[in-house]
Amino acid sequence: MKAPHIVFLGAGYATLSCIASLPKSIYNSAKWTLITKDSTHYESVLLHEVASGYKDREILHELGDILPKDIEIVQDSVRTINASSKQIICERGTYSYDVLILGLGFASDSFGISGVSEYALPLTNYHQAKAIHAKIEANLQAYKRTSDARYLRFVVCGGGFSGCELVATLSQEIPKQAKKLGIQQPIECVCIEALDNVLPMFSPTLAQKGRAYLEKLGVKVLSASKILSVLENGVQIACANDKGQNEQNQAEQEPQTTLIESFCTIWTAGVQGSLVIANSFGTPKSKLVITPYLHPKSLESSDSNATKDSSADIELESIFVLGDCGALLDEKTQRFFPPTAQLAQQQGIYLASILATYLQQYAAKDSAKVDSSAPIPPFSYKPQGTICSLGYCYGVGEVAGREVSGLIAIAIKRAIEWRWRRKIKAGKSH
Repeated sequence: MKAPHIVFLGAGYATLSCIASLPKSIYNSAKWTLITKDSTHYESVLLHEVASGYKDREILHELGDILPKDIEIVQDSVRTINASSKQIICERGTYSYDVLILGLGFASDSFGISGVSEYALPLTNYHQAKAIHAKIEANLQAYKRTSDARYLRFVVCGGGFSGCELVATLSQEIPKQAKKLGIQQPIECVCIEALDNVLPMFSPTLAQKGRAYLEKLGVKVLSASKILSVLENGVQIACANDKGQNEQNQAEQEPQTTLIESFCTIWTAGVQGSLVIANSFGTPKSKLVITPYLHPKSLESSDSNATKDSSADIELESIFVLGDCGALLDEKTQRFFPPTAQLAQQQGIYLASILATYLQQYAAKDSAKVDSSAPIPPFSYKPQGTICSLGYCYGVGEVAGREVSGLIAIAIKRAIEWRWRRKIKAGKSH
């Protein structure tokens, strides 16, 4: 039997965590290919710093410098996956696989809100981060020509993790850039959140600390504000009307509609899995529900020349789904784990630990379906904490069950980032 062809899709945290954790001896067991549209891995947890102009290419890592020579790098953009024929259809060609490891990352989710795709700038990759920074520079130049204050107002839609990290660093970096251009007028950064407070993933105490620090930076935080639409000249929101709080018919009052005028709107209000998943399998939010062994529970293959195949016609055990493309149920809470770089990294480490056994089973069964039960153990996610940076010297988070804030939170986050760089660079010689 010839060696199976293992294909990785995407070069994000999950894929690189898996590759960096593989034993060197495993490369003789298969042919290895990684397909990615870019020649670099970018640290997505630092995209907000690129968007603000605080960082740039230092978050990029050339794949040829960090991947083992045993892995062939194919630079191409994936369009669809035909799971029934085990083929990956890309812009430049079609590739076959025996084992597919899906780690294509995430895309922005507009939730169907009008104007988001036309007028809001998403932040899901390095190129989009650079586009945001270019838009900021263009706005400052436009202000110099027009003296229109709307060019100095920057709106971030979404008060979650990414939105708060972004608006904090914007509030620190844009005034510096404006000063270099001789602009003395104040810069206004606005964060819009539909829930009652920002950073809802943290405890109320930490969330309030985060909000207070944002406001200390000068950020205008608009919570309990539902985004109705995004326009060329701003964001239309509906928020609570405080004027009638003492009236008896308070519950019957309509929300107040307001236009937050701006010529730079950035969208961090939601993400979904790679659109390749939706194009290939038609799944909600471009995610595949996965088993504790990281295989899809079910899927349909989209073939333009035939009707969609049922899951019974597809070898589900030949596909592993990592990171943002997969939805993994937390058995304790009966909710899906939130997509984070930490979850993706742990999934990659797990897959690396069981892949040799999987390949042995694959060879023994002569390419027949592989039973994903014992001796392969299921994946178990062990959250190690979360840190949200709010600018250079302040952060909030939870580590090992303890809440942290301030400089110590930033120090922990920077240490985590350093460990990641060290790990992927060590993978070359692993």
